[in-house]
Amino acid sequence: MRKRSETIVVSIAVLGTLICVCLGGCGDKKGDAFAEEERTTYIYGDSIQEGDDGALLSVRLGVPGACNVEFDTGKSKLRDIRLSTENIVVPDTDAAYVVDYDNLKIKAEEIQKMVEGVFDKSAGIYCRNDGDEYMTKDEIQSDIDMAEIYRKQALEDGQAETAEMYAGDIKNMQARQKEAPDTYTPVSDYGPNMIYTGKADGEKYSLWVSANDDDSTSRGISIMFSPAGDQEKNELSRVDDSVYVETVPESSVGADVADLKNKCTMTENAAESEAMVFLSKLGLSGLASQSCEPVIRRWQNSTFDTVDMEKNGYAIEFGCQIGGIDVIYKDLTAVDNLNTEKGYVMQEGDKMTVFIDDDGVFYARARLCTDTNSYVRKKADLLNWDEMMSAADESIAEYYRRYPTAYSEVEFNNVELLYVPEVDSAGDMQYVPAWVFTQTEGGDVLDAGMANGHISQVVYINALDGKYIDIAETAKALGTWGGGYESGTVSYTHLRAHETTLH
Repeated sequence: MRKRSETIVVSIAVLGTLICVCLGGCGDKKGDAFAEEERTTYIYGDSIQEGDDGALLSVRLGVPGACNVEFDTGKSKLRDIRLSTENIVVPDTDAAYVVDYDNLKIKAEEIQKMVEGVFDKSAGIYCRNDGDEYMTKDEIQSDIDMAEIYRKQALEDGQAETAEMYAGDIKNMQARQKEAPDTYTPVSDYGPNMIYTGKADGEKYSLWVSANDDDSTSRGISIMFSPAGDQEKNELSRVDDSVYVETVPESSVGADVADLKNKCTMTENAAESEAMVFLSKLGLSGLASQSCEPVIRRWQNSTFDTVDMEKNGYAIEFGCQIGGIDVIYKDLTAVDNLNTEKGYVMQEGDKMTVFIDDDGVFYARARLCTDTNSYVRKKADLLNWDEMMSAADESIAEYYRRYPTAYSEVEFNNVELLYVPEVDSAGDMQYVPAWVFTQTEGGDVLDAGMANGHISQVVYINALDGKYIDIAETAKALGTWGGGYESGTVSYTHLRAHETTLH
């Protein structure tokens, strides 16, 4: 029995083993009346390059601070398409490019550098193959212990069938345990789809690296760094009746935790700086810090009630950035016209989150697909805001005619300038600057993963010519189109299966 979660779950079961013509309606928005604390933006492996005149893109393109306009609905069958936002995001940079790039592949020697970069080689490094069938006796026992807790709770709640299910799981795990190895083995060869363990800052951790080992088609890697020693037991012992403890970014809690004082003594800048050191140890480049927020640790009992909670540390999120403009990383799984019986768009891109407290990095997860060292930049001239909006007036209706939505009205409430992937005329991948229009709807505070809302509508408008970018066809070229699409393109669903699994 393996527990899957978007959170960091520390338990005796899990961690022990871890996108009408505008005739006005847009206007400038006044600046905020308060001054924010000055912060450093950390960029590793890329830099902001100056344009010919040095003026920021927002100034040169005449981008307003807010906008409320209607678009032509054309033959889309929509009753209304509108942009109503005070959230037009344009990065503080002065140049944009079309960027050719290669997909990321990883070699055994690079994995070796990762592992030996984060672990103390002199203290020994061990490994096992990924997969439940390779779990050690102790790892299986941790799962048995947790299943037994749930079995007893089900009996107390009068859920006999559920208790019987857990009993069956326990029996199967006990059978597997008899044939399981006692320990990890000392590392001899490095490769993908392995779990490595070793000492980091004196504590035992694991590093899982997943990738397609077919060199002719491999694309992208997943990484997870997590506690593998007594950390979870020590945390559980602090709170009576706790069965597991989870650590999540503050924005994902869905509860009022603003008054909690952060026990971590580091500043955000210091935390980001330390996180960059960790990325350097992994040999990762081309990533920029995009957010930093406190983390909340919650202890819960067997009925999933929170019995205690504290704020301690930071979660720093990194993504790809090219000359000061972020590369898109958005979850489009709730966009109805991109999730149909013909297939769906899987979330893909480059993102890494590092969790850190006064003792150092204690958890990190990453999904990386772009070889940032392969970038070939070509300077691009963008349409100004009015030109883009005039072209978008036609393009958006065309998009919804080709990809109908179940909605009768679309009201975009966010728009930002990002790099998005697109297939060029030769069939190669490139990043192009695009205006990403999204309609984001409020999320359920009971669902931590949806606490910040979800994207229900999205359109990419190419900032060079104002045409829509075909998200579905791009996904097919990337190998991130699931379901009904069949071609010679490799499906990478198997790479993502472990992205939120904690070993």
